[in-house]
Amino acid sequence: MSLPVFFSPQSAEAVTGQVLTFGEDVAGHAVRVRRLGPGDELEVVDGSGTRVRGTVSNASANELGLHVASVTHTRTDQPRLVLVQALAKGDRDLQAIETATEIGVDEVVPWAAERSIADWPTKKRDKLAAKWDNVIRAASLQARRSRFPLRHDLVRGTGLAATLSETDTVYVLHEAAELRLSQALSEPRSAGIWSAASGMENSPDPERIVLVVGPEGGVSDAELDALAAVGAKAVLLGPTVLRSSSAGAAGLVMAQNSLGRW
Repeated sequence: MSLPVFFSPQSAEAVTGQVLTFGEDVAGHAVRVRRLGPGDELEVVDGSGTRVRGTVSNASANELGLHVASVTHTRTDQPRLVLVQALAKGDRDLQAIETATEIGVDEVVPWAAERSIADWPTKKRDKLAAKWDNVIRAASLQARRSRFPLRHDLVRGTGLAATLSETDTVYVLHEAAELRLSQALSEPRSAGIWSAASGMENSPDPERIVLVVGPEGGVSDAELDALAAVGAKAVLLGPTVLRSSSAGAAGLVMAQNSLGRW
């Protein structure tokens, strides 16, 4: 049976054999909601790869002592998987990053695309970014992840292209594309940002595989041109058109499978 998992940056300080004391951030939920007490086992993660497993030694709503049985560290997979998610109405963007987190995305980028109906006004930007962070944290704990996805700052329109690196392989999910994502992932050298025509066929493996998901209205021509200029390829998921909230998840599953992780 899987153990309950909690979040605390303090878990990074854990040493096997010690009793680590957590405050209300862990104790409150563990005791009041999960009804855990002395003798129960649980895990605490720091969001940066550290996982602490132990047995509760003492517990109250304000303080929980954990006798540490083991401390493990999860490495970052290479290449990293990145989802650029266009802002969407009805919290569909939140649905997208929630599922992407459960699937195993490493980084998420909120994108105010030219055709996005939703936006992050300056006065509300911090609040909306915090909402994304909360969804990512909750989904990470649900998925029992010890390393949470990194959320990048909001990018706008064609400015997305400037945030990408020459070490990225970038795929724009587009319903009019002829190249299938499954094909592109199986032939990264020919379908990715490196090609024989560019003279970069001997480039190293990508550091990141970036999937770009546009809004319900689609990616604009100007955005497609800007992305193509930095080596991005338009790709097709399949014969059906997926919503903005589900396209990224489908693409990430294909990438995980292609990389042999699933």
